[in-house]
Amino acid sequence: MQTAAVVAVAVLAVALAVCGVLLVRARRELDVSRRMVVQLEADLDAALRPSPTERALRAVVGTASRVRREGVAGMLGSSLEDLQAWALEKRPDILQVAAADGTLTLLFSDIEGSTTLNHRLGDRAWVKVLEAHDQLVRSHVERHRGQVVKSAGDGFMVAFRDPYAAVRAARGIQRSLARTLDPRLRLTQVRVRIGVHCGPVISRDGDYFGRNVALAARVADLADGGEVLVTEAVRAEVEGTDERRMRFEEAGEVELKGLPGEHTLWRLVVET
Repeated sequence: MQTAAVVAVAVLAVALAVCGVLLVRARRELDVSRRMVVQLEADLDAALRPSPTERALRAVVGTASRVRREGVAGMLGSSLEDLQAWALEKRPDILQVAAADGTLTLLFSDIEGSTTLNHRLGDRAWVKVLEAHDQLVRSHVERHRGQVVKSAGDGFMVAFRDPYAAVRAARGIQRSLARTLDPRLRLTQVRVRIGVHCGPVISRDGDYFGRNVALAARVADLADGGEVLVTEAVRAEVEGTDERRMRFEEAGEVELKGLPGEHTLWRLVVET
């Protein structure tokens, strides 16, 4: 009887020892698994973390109301408050067009005195003029790999990857208008005003917003028919790329509605 009790105790002791070993091993394996999970989460977080360009595009402040059309610009806010912010929700549109650093070049254009021309020609003839103008502008935008963001009546807002492409497109538009053989554009003299500026912008639902959008539109507002005005940022980029083929004349320093400070503008020399 005593022998059986001793054996039972011995077996129990061995079982407890085995359980202790198994428990220690299980704890070690659990610790290893936990460390692996932590590392996997860290790797996943690093893989999903935005690049510097994407973080720059996200860096906007406040909230904003939709930019509204105003004058030649095609779309403008009535004040700088209307242009602040818009969190970036749809990156693909802007990243496909923007330069590597997130900068976009914007071109605004419209026909000078379009209301007067419409009244003089009548609606039917005016529609023909607009159709020809639309085709001409879009052909040059496509040739220089731009993206028409929006078009309203006689006005265009166009995005380009770099200033050089935008200025070449603007020059091509003005030259083609001066030389056109399209009978629809010979119904009346069509003079287009163009403004070009580059800088970081905000993208939302296939549209662009922000201070630099407003600046580009304001520059177009100041242009005369047949003229291409660009900002200092654009001129510096373009002249550094092609000094022989692109020439600019200083158009002076101006104040732009809703934007602080003075801005130096340059006039593209368009030789027809």
